[in-house]
Amino acid sequence: MRVYQLNTCGGVKSTGRIALDIAHLVEAQGGKCRIAYGVPGVPDGFDHLFYRMGTPLERKVHGALRKLLDAEGYGSRRATRRMIKDLSAFSPDVVHLHNLHGCYVNLQMLFDFLSELQRPVVWTLHDCWPFTGHCAYFDYAACDRWKTGCRHCPQQRSYPPCFGLDGSARNYAHKRKLFTSLSNLTLVTPCEWMRQPLSSSFLSGYPVRVIPNGVDLTAFCPTQSDLRKRYDVGQRKLVLGVASEWDERKGLRYIAQASERMGEGYLFAAIGVEPGQLEGLPGRVLGLRRTQSVHELAQWYTAADCLVNPTLEDNMPMVNLEALACGTPVAVFATGGCPEAVDETCGKVVAKGDVEALCGAVAALCERKPVDACLLRAKRFDSRRTYESYVRLYEELCT
Repeated sequence: MRVYQLNTCGGVKSTGRIALDIAHLVEAQGGKCRIAYGVPGVPDGFDHLFYRMGTPLERKVHGALRKLLDAEGYGSRRATRRMIKDLSAFSPDVVHLHNLHGCYVNLQMLFDFLSELQRPVVWTLHDCWPFTGHCAYFDYAACDRWKTGCRHCPQQRSYPPCFGLDGSARNYAHKRKLFTSLSNLTLVTPCEWMRQPLSSSFLSGYPVRVIPNGVDLTAFCPTQSDLRKRYDVGQRKLVLGVASEWDERKGLRYIAQASERMGEGYLFAAIGVEPGQLEGLPGRVLGLRRTQSVHELAQWYTAADCLVNPTLEDNMPMVNLEALACGTPVAVFATGGCPEAVDETCGKVVAKGDVEALCGAVAALCERKPVDACLLRAKRFDSRRTYESYVRLYEELCT
């Protein structure tokens, strides 16, 4: 089995790690895998798996098109042409798409080629961007224009950010034409929640599989460290929040509010905070920069008494699964696929935006920290188990 994957990131961040885990599984079973990516940075020792698309200048030009003309996916023609040559030379049995936003691929060229290639295409929808005219999620804006035709986007400055012309109507029409042009496309969602909006979108005619995100239990596992001593946690309960980027929808403000309400017996730590966000954090919130070190993340998850994930819109966040795999319970808002990650033995789900309920959930989970229940729950999301479903899907599509 030969599988060619495309994703914004290569082996880092959540979607990059998912692509890399799938590649490892394919190769462990005697197949070959290649991952084309656009954003710099891959884990050491795996260069043979990756193909870097474009140059920094090409991404900047593409980024300028996005910021000024809302033209995500309209640039990177040279980078895409070269990737297509690499893909053709690899001669895949299956092409597996992940995130196509991120200013690294030309959508028209890619889908024209895939139509000609006539090989099975699997597309994992890590967010809602494939069937909207602009945004990655629409819950926060309570917008349903994506059902009939985007226009006058209320989230134009949200990811992927545009500060110029509103291109949502054009983008919607372009995506609808391109993304429904394939006759051999199978969609995958990482959670059951995603089925509902997808069934109301212009992609509703394609078959859909639900394959949960998986976590590498050999990397994310109870990992001892001196973090509690280093940061003088003492007898306080350590409450952790993790995000690759704390934008508005990720809910950093709820962590700040919870820290002020819960008092001196708790220390909150937020990983992924940018320098400009540090000034606005209360004294009981430890702001830390983003890390790409899986080992360091596992240390933080293990040291924490609870993970709090106050995201307001999301699909199936990996941080929830990673924390469970390190024996740490999770408190979440009832958002997207978050409730599907936990049960009553290892986490709590509260109403979106309810800070009082979130504080109560954090207090209860910190009081008992059910390590064994968390580890048991994490086994449901063992990447060796969940991503085996991708291999079976590839084989099914190729027969």
